[in-house]
Amino acid sequence: MKKHVLLGLFVLLIGLLLVACGGDAPPADNGSSESSEAADTSSESSEPAESTAAEAVTIRLWTHQNDAFNSGYQTLADAYMAENPNVTIELETFDYDTYIQTLQTSLPAGTQADVLQMFGSWVCSYAEGGNLATVPESVISLADAQEAIFPAQIGGYICDDQLYGIPQEFNIEYGAVLVNTQLAEEMGLTDITDGWTSWDEFVEDAKAMTEEVDGNIIRAGYNFTGSDGMAATFYSLILQNGGQYLTDDGFSVNTPEGKAALELMKRFVDEGLIDPVLFNDEANWVGDSYFDGSSAIGLVGPWVVPEYGVDYPEMAEVTQYVPLPSAGEDALVAASGWGLTVAENSKAQDAAWDFVKFATLNADNAMQWNLASGTLPALKANAEGANGEALVAEFAHFGPFLEILPHAQFEGAFPDRDLVWYEITYPNILNFLQGNMSLEETLATIDQQVNETMP
Repeated sequence: MKKHVLLGLFVLLIGLLLVACGGDAPPADNGSSESSEAADTSSESSEPAESTAAEAVTIRLWTHQNDAFNSGYQTLADAYMAENPNVTIELETFDYDTYIQTLQTSLPAGTQADVLQMFGSWVCSYAEGGNLATVPESVISLADAQEAIFPAQIGGYICDDQLYGIPQEFNIEYGAVLVNTQLAEEMGLTDITDGWTSWDEFVEDAKAMTEEVDGNIIRAGYNFTGSDGMAATFYSLILQNGGQYLTDDGFSVNTPEGKAALELMKRFVDEGLIDPVLFNDEANWVGDSYFDGSSAIGLVGPWVVPEYGVDYPEMAEVTQYVPLPSAGEDALVAASGWGLTVAENSKAQDAAWDFVKFATLNADNAMQWNLASGTLPALKANAEGANGEALVAEFAHFGPFLEILPHAQFEGAFPDRDLVWYEITYPNILNFLQGNMSLEETLATIDQQVNETMP
């Protein structure tokens, strides 16, 4: 103890002598990176904020393994480090299942990275545990974020009226479908890419593209029975029929609008467009089935094209997305997509948030990541104008979706959205479509099981 006191007095005397001799006393090391002032710049500016002090700062960034996503992240990290030479960004990736497990164990233990890639439906559950930092006003205010970002995407990052991260991509599983244009032409459906004005027209075209052998469907006219597509169809049709499944009174699909949604989905089966016993998540999943030719029209998000296009270039060449008809109102549901958050106990929070701002809110940087990752933009500015044109020039299949994005509604703040989607909605509706449950029983069961998960 005494040795520390003497050493402190000695340092103090040296400092006083330096000041007396006209020298500058060394600055106190208070651990501040001074980024909150620098981060208060417009997100429209292409100039990054001088977000950190002169001291070296290391930011760890965790993502799930996706080559296209991570190539885009590395490009952004390199650009940021080039303009902030005192900052080092270390990118660490995990396969999807390992990543989820790693987040679940590391966040409570405080061993996580500074910047964490999150899917929108996860954010509030982690924020509720005090693991995620709120977005500083100097990065963007909640009101400004709601103005700049599509509501379906920002929705998952808002918890108790506070913003906990910034989405980068628009995750959408409904609204437009993959169409095998070569097969359609062979069937004489030369105008199929013009779209359909009614479900009757759609069913007629899908039926013409269905193929059966000995009473068994070997090519589905319309494959919509993947878990994401089925849940998105059901909840979107409820909205289109003028209903809401989440209100101030709670959750309910046991309504006239829920009944109408299931009746249309059952019609696709009854008309012979698909056999849900042969085509579902376990067999002939829609992405696999479409690209191997066993489905003529497939309901799956636009991420599937770059994912499968490498292995199926000939099919990708004759594939086009075509908007689905509406049951009434122009409305659909969408999940909040992938984005970036910052850990609450990060020791480099200021620098971490400045990088997040650089990567997600600068329109040009955000667009470069969308181009690299093959994803639709979360920023409204990148779905129109020159940036929107650049995205469609690179990914022609984005065209129909850019017109749909403004009509999408956030799926809703469920305590466990994946449980609702994959373990309640999907298996119950699949059971109904396979003929094992009545319509009334299906709606009542979904209502009961979802409400059991609600607070």
